Amino acid sequence: MIGQFLRTVRRHRQMDPLHVTMTGVRMGERFAQIGCDDEALLGGLAAKVGLSGTCAVVAFDDASAARARKVGAGVGALIDVRVVAPGAFGIDGATVDMVVVDDTRGTFARLPDANRRAALAEALRVLRDGGRVEVVERVSVKGLLGGHVTRPEGYLVENDLAAAGFKPVRMLAEKEGVRFVEGLKGASPGSPQAKGASDREHAR
Repeated sequence: MIGQFLRTVRRHRQMDPLHVTMTGVRMGERFAQIGCDDEALLGGLAAKVGLSGTCAVVAFDDASAARARKVGAGVGALIDVRVVAPGAFGIDGATVDMVVVDDTRGTFARLPDANRRAALAEALRVLRDGGRVEVVERVSVKGLLGGHVTRPEGYLVENDLAAAGFKPVRMLAEKEGVRFVEGLKGASPGSPQAKGASDREHAR
């Protein structure tokens, strides 16, 4: 019983505004978030993009979707919330500047491998060329009721991002028990950016 209480408290610890800033989301950006475990994170991101940006949340269960809708009502932001399968976000390809994965409770890490792969493949598809994905992982919670957020043994999100086609992949920072891991989407074959890079390479 005490163990369950401690786990519940840890799950409901929320993001500091500094952590929202660490994601690097900017006003006017189009961003999508996978999951909603930390309401303060989503609220901060939605406020950051402002009225000139767009915000969508893809949830894999009703509880996560309900939290996201609650955030939208609370902050007065228009958040497009949808319950989807991991491999079908229902968002047009190459239309998003940034995808945020809320893994503050380890929910994403504990998904079946196939579901994680499908979700990250969709993230890559919906991102524009040069767009980025950022995984926000709470690793530990400080204080008397703190502890570690559990994830599968040997799990490392950097490996999943690299396997999905993001390059480069790097850990941006770890602040106060929260890791920020970023992956970039390169230019798609045949795109003007890819053609320009190819022309520059041939000119050498």
